[in-house]
Amino acid sequence: MPQSNPSSPNDSLRGKGEGIGAKGRSRPRFFSFPPLRFQDEYVWLVFLAGMDVMLTWYILERHNGEEVNPVAKLVLDSCGLWGAIGFKFSLLLFVIVACEWISRDSFKVGKFLVWFALTVSSFPVVYSTALLTYHWMNPIGS
Repeated sequence: MPQSNPSSPNDSLRGKGEGIGAKGRSRPRFFSFPPLRFQDEYVWLVFLAGMDVMLTWYILERHNGEEVNPVAKLVLDSCGLWGAIGFKFSLLLFVIVACEWISRDSFKVGKFLVWFALTVSSFPVVYSTALLTYHWMNPIGS
């Protein structure tokens, strides 16, 4: 009768296509990925991107604002709000992949890049919040 508990961790992995490869290194599974290096920063990037989209929509739809970024204005005019959301988050995905790729060779450069992206992403959120605060404190045509 076969034993239910394998004698070594590699014995249990061999049946699943995992374990030690030809050169003595462990092979990752097909869909396994290494952990992200800047997970907390990426959460903040996604949060800032979401806030940017929400504040932009609120200003454009509720306050008859105008988009000042010419590329975003082109996307909004041609594809609408859902196109702008897709464009924003595809750029975000590009930044995350670039940070991960660069940080594999140079951790310091990747860390600088992710913090630079956080800084740049915070500008539209701060600017939109300032505009809404100013508009709230100084209403037009009361």
